[in-house]
Amino acid sequence: MSSTSVPVLAPVVEPVVEPSQVQRLLLVKLSSLGDVVHTLPLLEALRAGLNPNIHIGWAVRKKFADLLIGNPHLSQLYTLVGSSPADVLGFGRSLCQEEFDTVCDVQGLLVSGVVTRLAGRKRRIGFDLNREGNALFMTHPVVPGRERRHMVERLMGFCDVLGVPRVPPRPQTYLIEGERQAAAELLATVQGSPIVGCFVGASTPEKTWHAERWVELAQRLAKDGMAVVLLGGSGETAIAEAIQKASEGAIPLSLAGKTSPRVLASVLAQCDVVVGGDSGPTHLAVAVGTPVVGLYGVTDPMRTGVQWGASPARILDFVEAEAPPETRRPRHPTVSDALGRISASAVVEAVLHLFAERTAKGGDSI
Repeated sequence: MSSTSVPVLAPVVEPVVEPSQVQRLLLVKLSSLGDVVHTLPLLEALRAGLNPNIHIGWAVRKKFADLLIGNPHLSQLYTLVGSSPADVLGFGRSLCQEEFDTVCDVQGLLVSGVVTRLAGRKRRIGFDLNREGNALFMTHPVVPGRERRHMVERLMGFCDVLGVPRVPPRPQTYLIEGERQAAAELLATVQGSPIVGCFVGASTPEKTWHAERWVELAQRLAKDGMAVVLLGGSGETAIAEAIQKASEGAIPLSLAGKTSPRVLASVLAQCDVVVGGDSGPTHLAVAVGTPVVGLYGVTDPMRTGVQWGASPARILDFVEAEAPPETRRPRHPTVSDALGRISASAVVEAVLHLFAERTAKGGDSI
């Protein structure tokens, strides 16, 4: 299975407000990494479609605030510190003092609903799902969220409600500003070769590709003159070290546990292709404009696939017959070894295909 970009569809709901009536707008997307990244195209579309002088804020948890610092479309960042009920209530009350005329709950859960209710006195827009009672906090719970569509496309529904045009996602170049040199220094030993970044971990074991497959992938790509760089958080350091050792020299570099989110974004931008499962860091690669091979089988690629960005992507999903994507529930996988059905040969083919496509287009980097 392979895909490219998500189509930008026509508006699906009528606007509830004239764009000229929006002067102070707040987006509430508190977490997580992937969810924040998926919302970046919406922010860009809102800035392009609304008055350029309006105030656009974003409420986010401190853990993910670094991803939004320096975003040229954002007027101000509001950071939630702490996670207790008192922290959430205090945060919401402080936002109330900002006098937002429009608050968009683009998360759609209980905590985001509470923050939205406290922050918005006039107009509170959310999804029509009512997850965790979220719709009770909205004045307009009207953004369609039930259809089987990609999350980026669903988020663009807020454009429809606010009466502004949708725009296709573009590389988020601000994410790599300031960290290009740090990334280049980390990648110094592999510069000169095509670089394939590989996320070896995931949030659950079922979303993780087998270690021996990573080894085989690296050995085969090395024969094609490519340099595999292992990526991941501090929790993936041990498995990355084991994979690198087993590769017998085919993996020249592991950066697992060695990068902040912003440095990681710059590393990803300097990769020629990235391989990873359905995780926030993999979607970060999509956001900065790097071609991505997505390994799927536990989640529905129609909803959270890597095909939403500006660059080409390929999705590998070999259990569609046993686990139809539309029926999948990530916390209760139908097939426990779904990613194990993906062969190293299939990934090699996908990587080479994307690299050839990137090369044919000039291999421009951001």
